[in-house]
Amino acid sequence: MQIISINTAVRDACITGDLHTAEIMLTEEIQADGNNHKACANRSFVMAQKGDWDSALHDALSVRYTPL
Repeated sequence: MQIISINTAVRDACITGDLHTAEIMLTEEIQADGNNHKACANRSFVMAQKGDWDSALHDALSVRYTPL
């Protein structure tokens, strides 16, 4: 199993339930680097927590799986 790292500010926002802020921070990371698959995977998780299943699925499908 591979554990995906997450920015501590995003993690803290998720823990406190501030999913909107977490989404904004991850979106900024993705816009800065379109190949940031970790940020896409993390944003997929955040969007699923928000109940935005279409966006969660869109982000999940953009993640490239790289086996160890």
